[in-house]
Amino acid sequence: MRGGVARADTHTARQPVTTTSPPDFSQLDDSALLSRRAEMRAELERLPPHSADHAALSRAYDASTAEIDDRARRAWTKASEGNLWTT
Repeated sequence: MRGGVARADTHTARQPVTTTSPPDFSQLDDSALLSRRAEMRAELERLPPHSADHAALSRAYDASTAEIDDRARRAWTKASEGNLWTT
């Protein structure tokens, strides 16, 4: 558990990025999510900016950002309520 949010240990899980929907980042623990974002960021820098693969990966990267924002929001809410160490 990191950041007060319990996650399944799925640090090795890889979901392919598709053009229809981004992976479910909520299933990754914090470390795996950050690692996956670093991989996506590196791949985005490599791909041609106007390619379909770049667009699909950009959507997935945006979804990972939303997941991080959600986790941070939950952690801040718990901290402000004084419940940081309870689940």
